[in-house]
Amino acid sequence: MRSKVSSANSTTPTTTPAGPAQLTKQQTNWQKNLLGWLQLHSFGGRLFWMIMLGALTGIGGMAFLFSEMIKYQAEEQVRSTLDGKVNAIASVTEAAETLAYGLGVSATTLHERKAQYPDTYRELTLQLFERRPEFVVGLGLGQRENGLVANQAWLFPYYWVNSPGENSSGRQAPVQYEDFADDDGEFYPESQRFREYFLPQKEVWTDLYTSKNNQLLTYYFPLLSSEGRWLGSTLVDIDASYLRDLLDVPVFRKQGNFILLTRSGQVIADPADADAGPQTYEDIADLKDFWYDSTFEDTGFFEGEAGYWAYASVPGQDWLVFGFVPYAAVFNRIALITLTATGLMVALLSVAISLAIRNLGRRLRPVLNQCNQLAKTDDNLLAQWDNQDDLNQLSLAFFNMLEKLNLNQETIRRHEQKIQTETLHAGQVSEQFEGFATLFSDQAEEQQMLLRHVQELGAQLTNNSQSVDIQLDALSTMGRALDGELRRVPAHSSETLVMLEQQLQELSRAINRVEHPSATQLQTLASLASQNIATLRAHDRRWPSIDSLQQQTGNITKAGEVAAEGARSMVDTSRSMTEKLTKVERIANLLTQRAKSVLSALD
Repeated sequence: MRSKVSSANSTTPTTTPAGPAQLTKQQTNWQKNLLGWLQLHSFGGRLFWMIMLGALTGIGGMAFLFSEMIKYQAEEQVRSTLDGKVNAIASVTEAAETLAYGLGVSATTLHERKAQYPDTYRELTLQLFERRPEFVVGLGLGQRENGLVANQAWLFPYYWVNSPGENSSGRQAPVQYEDFADDDGEFYPESQRFREYFLPQKEVWTDLYTSKNNQLLTYYFPLLSSEGRWLGSTLVDIDASYLRDLLDVPVFRKQGNFILLTRSGQVIADPADADAGPQTYEDIADLKDFWYDSTFEDTGFFEGEAGYWAYASVPGQDWLVFGFVPYAAVFNRIALITLTATGLMVALLSVAISLAIRNLGRRLRPVLNQCNQLAKTDDNLLAQWDNQDDLNQLSLAFFNMLEKLNLNQETIRRHEQKIQTETLHAGQVSEQFEGFATLFSDQAEEQQMLLRHVQELGAQLTNNSQSVDIQLDALSTMGRALDGELRRVPAHSSETLVMLEQQLQELSRAINRVEHPSATQLQTLASLASQNIATLRAHDRRWPSIDSLQQQTGNITKAGEVAAEGARSMVDTSRSMTEKLTKVERIANLLTQRAKSVLSALD
């Protein structure tokens, strides 16, 4: 009992979980398929990469279009921001120029009204300085020799503060005074400032310079009397740090920076490198390559190695404001969107293409198996089979079968030509056979007509033969009677008997010679025989020779018997001929029927 149970259990199929070796084999196969895809060893891999490269090219094109759009947007935004900064700087310079102009007009007015006290001009300068804008750190009024105050050669009151705006305690910095016309310190008529900015008698902004630990820009405005005589110049100092703070904002998407430069290329304000010393355009990467392409009459936009540059000139000044935007600010978001979209697209396309190729492979597998079997039977195809992918194998098998089909078609074409030739020959033979059958049918009809005619003649000959037999019998009887009578004929009738014998021989020859003797001929011969008998009777009167007449009569009797036997043989021949003609008619009818059946089969 236990043995039966154990044997039953042993025959029951059981499913065992896949072991590590099987899992490793499956993983190896999957890795091989994946490597085949990546190495373009299969149709699926090629299809995957073709679709993927097409999709990536499309996404790249869209990314390029988006990048161009972002580039134009960035250019517009940079230009807009740049215009705002240019206007802000222009407002600063205009405010400084207005302050210098106001001080100059006031001083000129006092001079025209004969104000000759230096303190008046000092008080005027102080009052205007106290109402200064926050970026102004110095205001001064320097006369030419005896220019404003006739009884004093030199006058230069100057008020300044250490820093613009409020200090760390929230209070305004204290105003300090300095007189550059005294002998304590720098005496301005002997300074380089006087030679460069006073004596030319022109409105001018200085380059950036350092004074008392501050980087300053100074505006000089000449004072002219109503007669056009130069009285001196006013000056306004503005702190460059204010301009730097004004430009210290990102250009585009919280990135980029602005730079303010003079016509000579000196950097006035660079928020990105505020602690650097005096700089020029040559110290700024990328800018030196495009410096000479920029103009002070227009705005511009160009691409550098690290980013985009835009510039615009400050109205009324020989200054240029440059705005720099790194490429990362423009394209990082596009790159992030592109990479995200590309990743999602690759994932979705990979899944879709994998499912499509798997479905396609499941449908193509039976065909490929048959093609593989075909390749094993063809040495030339087998030599190229292993180095091709699925689609190329299918293509090789298809073109191989197409080549064989063409060969078969060529063989079929040759056989068709041969069949056409044979058909043409058969048609000719059929036409000939049809003509022969028609001719044979006509001849058969003629033979039937001849046979009927022969039958009629045979019947007539039989009738004539019977009448001949009757007449011969009568003649024989007559001969025997004549023999008896002739015994009484005299001997001198021998000549007549000889003539009668000749006539009977002629009659016998006529019967043997003529194929179809008629009753008329026999009656004629009988009439001749009657005439001879009459002649014999006449001779009998003359007593013919009995012996010769008896001999001739015996000959006549023998000749009649011979003629009777010939007539009987002729009748027998006619009957046998009739039987043979009947057989010929049957054979002709059978051949005619077969010829008609063959013609109907050919039709």
